[in-house]
Amino acid sequence: AAPPPEAPQGPIRISIAVNADSLATWFLPAIAPLLKQHPIELNLLVDDESRTLDKVREGQAFGAVSLHPQPLAGCCVDELGEMNYLLTASPAFVARHFPRGLTREALAKAPAVAFDQRDDMHVSFMREHFGLEPGGYPCHTVHSSEAFVAMAEQGLAYCLIPELQIRGQLSGGSLLNLSPDHVLTERLYWHRWVLEKGVHKQLSQRLIDHARSQLKPR
Repeated sequence: AAPPPEAPQGPIRISIAVNADSLATWFLPAIAPLLKQHPIELNLLVDDESRTLDKVREGQAFGAVSLHPQPLAGCCVDELGEMNYLLTASPAFVARHFPRGLTREALAKAPAVAFDQRDDMHVSFMREHFGLEPGGYPCHTVHSSEAFVAMAEQGLAYCLIPELQIRGQLSGGSLLNLSPDHVLTERLYWHRWVLEKGVHKQLSQRLIDHARSQLKPR
């Protein structure tokens, strides 16, 4: 009698630390083909891009999308490209809150939205360009990139959103770029263990190639 067929191998569990904005834009299309080809069980650890590398350092993740260019010991890193953020709001919000333009006085009263209480990007943008400190303006906290866009489109707040995420809304006019002269740019990097192989290596290559096709080169 023929020997019984071998039991199929269980799924490959891969943990990746990724920032919410990458997850909402280029990340899933990058790895979708691989998820269809292989029995991968994905565990996504979503955190701010300034803190994702901690997950690799602590052994929780195989790789991370991060702002940091320097690799950890035992890891390698590739530059992915630049993500541009625009300060945006709906036309109705602009008419209501900024009838005389984007003044410091108007910004001190208009509701903004930040990703979390430690959203360094929003804080630094408001400080650098408008001289406003945290607590000097009303600000919602919403842990969701998609909800950012929804709040802006519904006229509930103004916020920094990746240009990649809202090209359709900008061209269609449902969102406006409030400050065309001020673009915030974040350079992203892919960190992972040096000893990657098999599916892990394929995943890294797909992430790098797709990110570089979507994000701005330096």
